[in-house]
Amino acid sequence: MRIKVLMELMLVPSILFAMTGCGSEENTETSVKSEEAESAEVAAAEEKEEAVEEMATQEEVEEAVDPDEMFTRFMEEKNIQLKARDVQFDMQNNLDQKFAIVGNASLDTYYNYGFSNLEQSHFAVSVEDEGAGYADRWVLYFDRSKFSNLYETLKKGDTYIAAAAVIPKAQYEDGQDALALGVEFEILGGEPAVSNEAGSVVQAAEEYKSQKGLDLVAQDVLFDMQNHLDKEFLISGTASLDTYYNYGFNALEKTHFAVGVWDESTGGKWTVYFDRKEFAELFETLKQTEEYVTITGIIPSSLYEDGQGELAKGLDISIGTGY
Repeated sequence: MRIKVLMELMLVPSILFAMTGCGSEENTETSVKSEEAESAEVAAAEEKEEAVEEMATQEEVEEAVDPDEMFTRFMEEKNIQLKARDVQFDMQNNLDQKFAIVGNASLDTYYNYGFSNLEQSHFAVSVEDEGAGYADRWVLYFDRSKFSNLYETLKKGDTYIAAAAVIPKAQYEDGQDALALGVEFEILGGEPAVSNEAGSVVQAAEEYKSQKGLDLVAQDVLFDMQNHLDKEFLISGTASLDTYYNYGFNALEKTHFAVGVWDESTGGKWTVYFDRKEFAELFETLKQTEEYVTITGIIPSSLYEDGQGELAKGLDISIGTGY
């Protein structure tokens, strides 16, 4: 009897342990499931919140860069009633009247009609007018001193702007192109163009510029030629022989050969004239193939003519990147 009681007493802890163990496993499993459910709810809430924030941000961006609304606001703030299209086909009746234009803007070299003598005091900006829903090109002339910040911005690349302009009666000429003085502007958006030249090419140009003590590059000269005559500057890019002789350089063919260079700083083609005797080796090289070159160029005041474009004499040259 005593043995039976002892055995029963010994069984009690075992039963209690077993019951406690089962309860612990059940509690653990329940706790894990609860934590998983809670995590899922938190994740879902976070995703929903992120989606809402993303939509709000997108709406803000779309609202911020709406060109029509920004252009309308620009005209209202400047108290301008006329758009470029209103003036373009009725110039004589809208002389000395301020009008607005919006579109992609870039530096230009076009000076003509009553605006042909402005290069020294004004830089030229080509604007593709989008105010009427499709593009028409205007050239606006901005004062170099007053609008130097716009000039520096456009040197970095095309920029989307709104501008106020006027065609002064004193400068208007019958039959002229879409030309006007720029009197105000506002940058509406768009990132300036970024050069995609290879690092070795950029490094070669910079080292050459440093070695030759050049402070100017072709871009500095192209859009301000009259103020940079007789000054040495860097021209760099892919070069090949050319046949273009014009303006004050027209008579050089017998003594100089022409080299066309797609310059990196301007994205345009320069024609550089090299002395046939001094640069005979360069002539033979370019007869065989195109080459990447860095050049010291100059526009002599004795050869310069208004509106000539990218023409210069070559004083020195280095071929290849050296890397």
